[in-house]
Amino acid sequence: MMVDSIITLANNKNYLLLMESSILDDSYFLGVLLDDNMEPTVDYVVLKKVEKDGVVCAQQINNLNTLTQLLEEYGSEYAENYN
Repeated sequence: MMVDSIITLANNKNYLLLMESSILDDSYFLGVLLDDNMEPTVDYVVLKKVEKDGVVCAQQINNLNTLTQLLEEYGSEYAENYN
């Protein structure tokens, strides 16, 4: 998983990975859902990079504390790079 890459989740939905952050030793990505024309929608997710038996997978994060921390980091990173 890398920023600016497109991944397809088990539900066959495509996401463009926009930003990456880490908490302890875990990697998290902010992704935007792509429509059928591969254009960004208004739906965003936070995904955790998970390795299982040598295979890299993505797990959607719903934990409010983790989401809050990551979204603050993504907001700061965005402000640093685009303001």
